[in-house]
Amino acid sequence: MKKARGAVLLASMVLCFSGCGSQEKGVGVSSLSFGKEGEVTHQIVGAFEQDYYDLEDLKDLAAERVEEYCAEHDSESVYLESVKEKGGEISILFHYATAEDYSAFNYRKLFMGTVEEAKEDGYDLDSVAFISPEKEPIELGFTEDADAKKILIIETKSGEELLVNLEGKILYINQSADSGQEVSFASKKSVLIRDQAPEEKVSALTYIVYQ
Repeated sequence: MKKARGAVLLASMVLCFSGCGSQEKGVGVSSLSFGKEGEVTHQIVGAFEQDYYDLEDLKDLAAERVEEYCAEHDSESVYLESVKEKGGEISILFHYATAEDYSAFNYRKLFMGTVEEAKEDGYDLDSVAFISPEKEPIELGFTEDADAKKILIIETKSGEELLVNLEGKILYINQSADSGQEVSFASKKSVLIRDQAPEEKVSALTYIVYQ
């Protein structure tokens, strides 16, 4: 019970920080970056209100959560690099050995694999409306070697803002209209997600096809 309570409290605090993002002047955007070997770096940034949160308590919660997770998994599955505060901005930096570790640690969906593997895992990609960097609508099933293409599927929460950085070139992203999100190309290898879904909509998925 104590373990679950600590994990939920940390997740709530992290969501608060990552949600305020660039909505606060001078505060950066949280990011999720993927390496060539499947490793994941998660940098969480946001405004820091010292009257509401204590930095040392946050450090302790983060370190305790990492210790608990690694005790149940591989000892190097999650690494907490730093928890810092400067000028009212807080920054938390986590490293994960795999996408699966990120998903399990944060209690949210994160899939990386081929389009075919995603379908086998139960994702209905035929119902997703994709768009190219040129803003042209794309029917994924009619693209060349569709099933062999790589895809990243990530869950975000209402109010969250996240920059996703990939090693490969991004080919298509899901259109924003029906998802309650603003999903846009930030660069050839980056996508910016602004989850503006109503609070009653607990979460939403973003789909990124890349090579």
